[in-house]
Amino acid sequence: MKNFKLSITLGVLWTMISALACEAQNITAELQQKVVTSIGQQMKDRYVFPKVADQMANYLEKQLQAKAYQKANTPLMFASLLTRDLQKISKDKHIRVRFNPRMAKQLASGAPRKPNPDLIRQRKAQEKSRNYGFTKVEILSGNIGYVDLRGFHNPKDGAKTVESVMGFLANTEGVIFDVRRNGGGRPDMVQLICSYFFGPKPVHLNSLYWRKGDRTQEFWTLKEVKGQRMPEKPLYVLTSGNTFSAAEEFSYNLQNLKRATLIGETTGGGANPGGRFPIQNQFMVFIPTGRAINPITKTNWEGVGVVPHIKVPSSQALDKAHLDLLTKLKAKGKVSPGVDWALVGLEAKLHPKVVSQKVLKSYAGDFTNRKIIFQNNQLYYQRPGLSKQLKKMIPMGSEVFAIDGHPDFRIKFKKGSNGQIEALEGMYSSGRRDLSKRGSIKSR
Repeated sequence: MKNFKLSITLGVLWTMISALACEAQNITAELQQKVVTSIGQQMKDRYVFPKVADQMANYLEKQLQAKAYQKANTPLMFASLLTRDLQKISKDKHIRVRFNPRMAKQLASGAPRKPNPDLIRQRKAQEKSRNYGFTKVEILSGNIGYVDLRGFHNPKDGAKTVESVMGFLANTEGVIFDVRRNGGGRPDMVQLICSYFFGPKPVHLNSLYWRKGDRTQEFWTLKEVKGQRMPEKPLYVLTSGNTFSAAEEFSYNLQNLKRATLIGETTGGGANPGGRFPIQNQFMVFIPTGRAINPITKTNWEGVGVVPHIKVPSSQALDKAHLDLLTKLKAKGKVSPGVDWALVGLEAKLHPKVVSQKVLKSYAGDFTNRKIIFQNNQLYYQRPGLSKQLKKMIPMGSEVFAIDGHPDFRIKFKKGSNGQIEALEGMYSSGRRDLSKRGSIKSR
């Protein structure tokens, strides 16, 4: 354990030292020329689209002759400019140049990396601590399953977690997968998760064409998975501009197979897989050596992203998907307890009612064990005896408000015979009600 902790500490220190060294090191015109020439050749030899590779190589040379890199007096700045120019021509967001002499020399040596037991344990511990990408799994109002998935990890290690998640979702009326913060990962984990939403007959999800060997690798849903499949369960996927790579494949697969409804923003647009290659023993360049080919569209999402069925700001995607799913379930007669309550709350959150500032101000004050605060033209709710945190109040009408983050609770203001606010009523989805009269906060 001591050696394990020491390896982590040394790794952090090495990263810090390397970053400082990058800033301090100057880069000569001679080295710039060699780097540009080397990257151009690597692109011609390996990039999945040979014609585009020639264009990138020619453009870098043109930029070099035009002294576009003259002010790049550090390796980090030079790498950033090269990345910018390569992506400008290719529109390929996977292409990236990095300054890392240690790794570049190791790659250039051609020697296979020796497995480091401490680093392997560290990587496995990190993946496990991140629950193999499954950040949150819960049941939303109306018996809707929600999964916040932040990455597609190794299915050999994460298969049991996937099985547990799918078991948790099995009795829900529908499922929402959130990949708004998912930057990608492994296509075989995409394959495994997708398999749970189709029957046992294999379905062609995606193919990867590799320039080397002129070969195509196909990915189909698996004939066998552990746990329960959900081929008929309504499925939604939430996307954003940060959804990238394998997370885009997941979305694109399900969209084109008409298996899921996508809601949110157009994704980042990175479809082409590849690897890192050394440049002059100091830099590395990630070169896409393959490309995704969808069996239905015969193309992919590179440079354009995956366009969702329903476009909304990513911050509204979950509420929109939840509302859309519950509305369709209710239309089909599949009504779970609390559906009407949830529908009204979601509609109010997406389309808040307009209440005048005068009325809002009249609600502010102390109510026995609750506090209403008017701040920045907005009402906030607080339970002083429990927390100092302020919760945004969402108007559902002139007198009724939802509380952000508390979908099962609402507040209704009560007027006295004199027309003044004299109490507020706490309303719960279970049907329970309680009353808090206007007056000083009573200590518990």
